[in-house]
Amino acid sequence: MSHPTAPLDARHLRPAGRATRAAIEEAGRRLFGSHTYEEVSVRAIAAEAGVDPAMVIRHFGSKEALYLRSIDTSLGVGAVIDGPVETLGRRIIAYFLDQRDSPIGKRHAGLVQASYRQQVRAELNRHTRVRFVDAIAPRLAADDAELRVALMVAQLGGFLTMLFVQQDPLITDADPDQVIVLYGDSLQRLITG
Repeated sequence: MSHPTAPLDARHLRPAGRATRAAIEEAGRRLFGSHTYEEVSVRAIAAEAGVDPAMVIRHFGSKEALYLRSIDTSLGVGAVIDGPVETLGRRIIAYFLDQRDSPIGKRHAGLVQASYRQQVRAELNRHTRVRFVDAIAPRLAADDAELRVALMVAQLGGFLTMLFVQQDPLITDADPDQVIVLYGDSLQRLITG
């Protein structure tokens, strides 16, 4: 198991060092954008950036740190979450069903696969707190609002895994409108009772 090292402080880099760091970050963004976490190696990132593999670790400290810097952990749900909570369940399921052929599915699969790594898991927990719990719970009229939102995220995670990771045909081939109603209403019961 690799352990993160202290990365170089980007504020103190010379122009050549900044260019190297930018090339590594762009290589990570391209590779992690089209492959899962496990499919991308430090060597592949370095080759894509045209640098020695040691430079990837030197600049970012770990593959996990570069991964988290390179991807959007939000999966693009901001506008959906910001809408009315009374219809959130169906809207969020409709959103993800519409994303089946987008890079979001690959990103979710990568996050699931990488979540055994402490740094990635900590970021996912932070993201759940900020993007979901802090954004939705204050809008609910329930004493257990934070728990309700966390359970909704857990239930949504199961759906996303079946849709994007397992690609279970019982879900992927089902009528999208039926999935939106059945699963969306199930999420809604958690959110608003």
